[in-house]
Amino acid sequence: MKYGYFDNQNREYVIERPDIPVSWTNYLGVKDMCTVISHNAGGYSFYKTPQYHRITRFRQNGVSLDRPGHYVYLRDDETGDYWSISWQPVGKSLNIAKYICRHGLSYSKFICDYNNIHAEQWLFIPLDDAVEIWDVRVKNTGISRRKLSIFTYAEFSYHHIEIDNQNLQMSLYASGSSYKDGIIEYDFFYIPDMYHFFASNFEPDSFDCVRDIFIGNYRTETNPIAVEKGMCSNSEDLTGNHCASLHKRFVLEPGEEKRFIFMLGVGDRNKGREIKEKYSKFENVDNSFYELKKYWDDKLSVFQCTTPHEGLNTIINIWNLYQAETCVVWSRFASFIEVGGRTGLGYRDTAQDAMSIPHTNPQKCKQRIIELLKAQTSEGYGLHLFEPEWFEEEEMPKPKFKSPTIVPKPKKDSIIHGIEDACSDDALWLIPTISEYIKETGEIEFLDMVIPFADKGQASVYEHMKRIIDFTAKYVGPHGIAKGLRADWNDCLNLGDGESAMVSMLHYWALQSFIEIARYLRKKDDVEKYSALAENIKKVCNDVLWDGRWYLRGITANGLKIGSNECEEGKIYLESNAWAVVSGVADYERGISAMDAVYEYLFSKYGLHLLHPPYSKPNDEIGFVTRVYKGIKENGAIFSHANTWAWVAECKLGRGSRAMELYNALLPYNQNDIIEIRESEPYSYCQFVYGKYHKSFGKARHPWLTGTAGWAYHAVTHWILGIRPTFDGLVIDPCIPSNWDKFEMIRKFRGATYKITVLNPNRVEKGVKHITLNGKDLEENFVPVQPKGSINEVIVVMG
Repeated sequence: MKYGYFDNQNREYVIERPDIPVSWTNYLGVKDMCTVISHNAGGYSFYKTPQYHRITRFRQNGVSLDRPGHYVYLRDDETGDYWSISWQPVGKSLNIAKYICRHGLSYSKFICDYNNIHAEQWLFIPLDDAVEIWDVRVKNTGISRRKLSIFTYAEFSYHHIEIDNQNLQMSLYASGSSYKDGIIEYDFFYIPDMYHFFASNFEPDSFDCVRDIFIGNYRTETNPIAVEKGMCSNSEDLTGNHCASLHKRFVLEPGEEKRFIFMLGVGDRNKGREIKEKYSKFENVDNSFYELKKYWDDKLSVFQCTTPHEGLNTIINIWNLYQAETCVVWSRFASFIEVGGRTGLGYRDTAQDAMSIPHTNPQKCKQRIIELLKAQTSEGYGLHLFEPEWFEEEEMPKPKFKSPTIVPKPKKDSIIHGIEDACSDDALWLIPTISEYIKETGEIEFLDMVIPFADKGQASVYEHMKRIIDFTAKYVGPHGIAKGLRADWNDCLNLGDGESAMVSMLHYWALQSFIEIARYLRKKDDVEKYSALAENIKKVCNDVLWDGRWYLRGITANGLKIGSNECEEGKIYLESNAWAVVSGVADYERGISAMDAVYEYLFSKYGLHLLHPPYSKPNDEIGFVTRVYKGIKENGAIFSHANTWAWVAECKLGRGSRAMELYNALLPYNQNDIIEIRESEPYSYCQFVYGKYHKSFGKARHPWLTGTAGWAYHAVTHWILGIRPTFDGLVIDPCIPSNWDKFEMIRKFRGATYKITVLNPNRVEKGVKHITLNGKDLEENFVPVQPKGSINEVIVVMG
């Protein structure tokens, strides 16, 4: 079943059928203000944080689906008939009305044709203003004169999501609304400086600021009383629930079109006047939309590919980068799954996200890296979940008053959790991320930057990296394998003093990045010291973890093997076997054996399962994974994030056709025509797909904010297409399917442009036979940095 298609020319996904079983979302905003919006205009806005500065309300996991939202209603004032430009909330029959949603890069368009009226609602947030623009166009496509009304609706939220959801004694009596000069202002009694506004480019005929008066008793957004009767009540109040509805009557002659601009923003009425004046001019709206388009044009132009695989081209050139950027900018807690009930940065998530896009967003990646370094303890582990504001050096402004609601503020020493709550993998991810950032930007001096630790003291970035490595080296179990602690990457594998194969392999991987940096800096002592440590880890991993055909996942504190052929359940895991190869712990023969076992036991048409067979008997010695339903999330689902590591592993083994088979199984693009099975967006990777052990096999869940996005992009660009930055240039080392005879890439790197053509006349999967730069032969598959502004032709012949 198909609900839409990819429009690559406009870089949009076009939804032609709005009756999708789940919400298909998009993200508006690239800096401070964000809106998470569905294909039916449901969703919510926030400023900087979805937990502490919400703008509009959202009822997660509710009925009806994805409400409320940012809606525009139209009403025929002669007949009383009314509808919404997005299919919901009114939900006209699809037999009599046509609805289209076009999700683009940081904007969404809602298009409706009903009863000879064509209407469009474009939503976007300008680059430099904290305001969501609703650009609405209404056209009479019939032959009769039409008398119409337009109404808006958005429901304001109390600023703090937990108070909004839980403390009605406070929230219902701490917020007020008022209307003046065509602007609705919404304020918070307990926070005098926090306001939101809603305005338009016209003088309204009526308005409503009070939700329950606009909607009416025993009604919903589907049939609000104000729209039904054709007039708002001019309501405003200092308590209760509040909304933003502006109403205007207008006439359309046959063929005539009118344009309306609405503005939902952050600030008081004075700020609203400033924004209203600016965006009441159509040319300013158009210019802002153009600037937003150019913003993404510039980002996407840094890497583009043309391969024989149209789905790969579409996802890599547009959607995968867009999703990876979204994860770096908005982290994990602003979606329809995580709706702001917790916030901040997850250590491992952020470290991996920032590794994927230093070429398109170096400033944000650097910001994230510094935030992570500040949240690293002097012992070397990272704080698993933290607020960057905790470690801001500038003194936060003191509030002008004290709230009557007593909320104890945590002391800093309570924020710095101990080893008992440390996740053993968290900080290790940061070392390759720092290396990737420096290789991309050439900013080697970043290693000398002095950054404080979360608890005490400060050190250079280089020293921070050593502390991370030394921490993992210190916490090893009796077999010499790194301890699992609170959890490793798999949050449901709680090994404590047990040992984690994945962490030892991550340790080895991080060491390779660090040793490369130390060698580049000519720090001989560190190279020797940490090379010896790395060799010892590699030996111990192979001596202890090799199970005869694949690698163990771990060993519990009581000596129970996890991920062994001896196990009745959980006999083979994806993570440890993929990472044995990705890290370099496994030699070629063992790598082939391990990945062949992964393919035999874990592969399916929708991707690789995380483990086999799933657990059916609780065992707290192994962890919470044994208590999860079979085929869901960590207990035998297709966990998308881990799939991407298998793609890299197969490329390192030189098996391009196998890597592509695994890539195709998970690729959302390939499931565009089977939405009755997938359900979730075909333009976004999801956190997991129900495994074959569950009746909903193939159903995807938790889109957008997943580490899959960054790793999928990294795996394809760096390992399948094979272009990787180094300290001094670019390595070009593809690993592709044998049926590819050619592909092309454009890569911008440190101010120069590289136009790369890869030829594969002998249909090999890996290996570079010959390479030229601007017509001159190079001795190896390495292109040195070229002058800024230069355009360079690179020809690569595989063989």
